[in-house]
Amino acid sequence: MSVLSSAVYYFGCCVSRIAHAHVKLCSVLLFCLSPCVLAAQANVSNTLPPDTFEQQRQQFLAIEDKLNTLPTRRLDELDGAIYALSSYPLYPYLLRKKLERTLSLKNRDNIEAFLNDYAGQPASFGLRYRWLNYLASRNHAQAFLHNYRGGMGAKLTCIALNYRLRSEDDATKVLSEVDNLWYHGQSQPDECDPLFKAWRNAGMMTPEKVIKRIEIAAKEKNRAIIPYLKRQLPKDLQYIGDAWYAVTRNTNAVNTKRLFPLKHNTHEAEILTWAIEKLAWSNAEKAVKAYTYYQAKSVFSQPQQHIMRRAIALSFTLGRKPESHEWLERADIEGANDDVKRWHIAHLLRNKQWQEVIDIISSAPQYLQDEENYRYWRARALEEQGNTMQATALYTQLAQERHYYGFMASAHVGALPHLAHESAVTNNQSKQKITQTPATLRALEFYRLARFTSARREWHYLLSILPKGDITEAGILAYEWGVYDQAITSFARSGEWDDVERRFPLAFNDAFTQKAAAYDIDKAFAMAIARRESSFRADAVSPVGATGLMQIMPGTAQYLAKQKVSRNTLFQVDDNLEYGVQYLRYLMDKLDNNPVLVSASYNAGWRKVLEWLPANESLPVDIWIENIPYRETRHYVKAVLAYQHIYEQQLGLNQNMFPSLTKEVIPSAQSVTTNPDTGRLQLAPR
Repeated sequence: MSVLSSAVYYFGCCVSRIAHAHVKLCSVLLFCLSPCVLAAQANVSNTLPPDTFEQQRQQFLAIEDKLNTLPTRRLDELDGAIYALSSYPLYPYLLRKKLERTLSLKNRDNIEAFLNDYAGQPASFGLRYRWLNYLASRNHAQAFLHNYRGGMGAKLTCIALNYRLRSEDDATKVLSEVDNLWYHGQSQPDECDPLFKAWRNAGMMTPEKVIKRIEIAAKEKNRAIIPYLKRQLPKDLQYIGDAWYAVTRNTNAVNTKRLFPLKHNTHEAEILTWAIEKLAWSNAEKAVKAYTYYQAKSVFSQPQQHIMRRAIALSFTLGRKPESHEWLERADIEGANDDVKRWHIAHLLRNKQWQEVIDIISSAPQYLQDEENYRYWRARALEEQGNTMQATALYTQLAQERHYYGFMASAHVGALPHLAHESAVTNNQSKQKITQTPATLRALEFYRLARFTSARREWHYLLSILPKGDITEAGILAYEWGVYDQAITSFARSGEWDDVERRFPLAFNDAFTQKAAAYDIDKAFAMAIARRESSFRADAVSPVGATGLMQIMPGTAQYLAKQKVSRNTLFQVDDNLEYGVQYLRYLMDKLDNNPVLVSASYNAGWRKVLEWLPANESLPVDIWIENIPYRETRHYVKAVLAYQHIYEQQLGLNQNMFPSLTKEVIPSAQSVTTNPDTGRLQLAPR
């Protein structure tokens, strides 16, 4: 259905009414973009393409406001003005807004036509869900089933199955679909209760299914539901529920032998495995006690043994306990998780057992030996063993690659880190076609309106419908328009990894220059942090509340500013950089200008990083990084160091930090002192 025919179909407006309503809205309701919107637009870029929709955008905002505020009975007055914007990119959002306010069976044809026309597009997101809830609230079963689609949540799925149960002859077929609803750790909506009752009455709720749900609930930390589920089991199996309940309260309950009479080993082994794994992270010694006792009774399968041995070995290793070596040897066997071998190597590196490092790497599957970290540490171990020629050959090969290990390898052979930049070839015909794609135009309009979440939804939809060969052109467009986060996303989606200049843009260059100079911070370092934190997305908010370009926590900003700082302030590029770069300066002062510790602290917090300092003697930088306990922080530090070098080259700086990184050490905790005059930490000389 075309845009024009859609408008007539949805609203059925006559020409005279269209003209009258349009004139009325244009003369009364037009207004300019607010200063707040204009300020927020500056967070994107001033390089968006020429604006050809300014007047229509103002009309859109005026109509949108009326759609939000007019009484429902008067919304038809807006039909003409809405239709007059049928050529405007955000026209579907006006249609959707009116439909949301006029949900009714009388309007069913229009709603279903819209859902069909914009299926899978962001403009329709959530409308089907609201429509189905409306139909269910009025018990319109036939319309509900016609509009229902799978994967819309437990409530609507249960309503659909209840309707089908009443209307279909084959109840068994309908009830067979209940299992997926049953296998859930949380209590399901009330709408599911009649369905579960029919399912149970049909004899389809077996003890195995009940035990499986108890297990799921326990693992999802919903202990409260377990007593109810336990009562659905035969008497001789109810102890399984008791055991799950006990270990969710206290994982050390695995050492309470009466809970595990070993009458049903398969079920009990599942409980023991889960609880011993969890216990290992808090008290590895108690986990070993339980594991040893039940392992002697041949309770566990081989995969279960891998799970528990891994947890015990890694817990000892991260705690730097003397049992580490023994348990890494026991855990690092065929079938173990890959991270066991990685931590085995890290442990040996910390203890500088170079021949053992070579032996463990040689025992790894070939796909692991081919990874950059394994190749680097093989070369490093060979170098330490005096096998210079072999090490140099490995370093030289690795130095051709663009990543942290490649850059470190280049320093070992005195070579400049290899960026291997190659600009993506632009297909101007494809790029021009993309600029006229409705999703592209909608994304641009949302960027101009500073509605960044909606803009990204449209851009992600665009990438989902483009042929893979055209996604690179979308990335080039986003880069040229200054929408850097989407440029980075697009290049990652297309696999165009070698266009370094566009993947690592000099975003907000002037602002970074100013703030870096003001706080005496390496500009390339600040840009590397922002690239890793947010991909230069000014409105980014993390699950824990870190905000904006530099992902600053509001509390951190308030500490630095000595006053309350709003989240909206942190969405502004200039303000966010002010606090982000100032915080880098704070960490530099706190950590004796050590960039490795500062980058780790920016991610994990400086107090936590101090806990990770080697206990008694210093460690080479690369070995310390390899032993950072948090996976996220470990990868973060490697990425920031690599990104910093890339930005040094992007900025035309004649700098290369990696030779010094191969020579520096991270000082031991014993060497850290506090300056009595400044309160700053002082580290031993590097």
